[in-house]
Amino acid sequence: MNATQHVWLRDDATSYAAECEICLYAREPTSSREAQVTGTLRRNADVGFTSCRRGHRIVVRRIGRSLASAVY
Repeated sequence: MNATQHVWLRDDATSYAAECEICLYAREPTSSREAQVTGTLRRNADVGFTSCRRGHRIVVRRIGRSLASAVY
């Protein structure tokens, strides 16, 4: 499994909810609630970082924004 996880947000989204794939596929039993990751990303930010409860790093990225609209 790839150690880098991503959450992809639409250009107008400011909040997200996802599951940590590493937690879900680990050999130890983990409930989906423990693997749940929620957070926010400012509308003008294109990238952010978060971690699940067990410390796995997750990159939050925004897609669908053109360069022209990001500048203005």
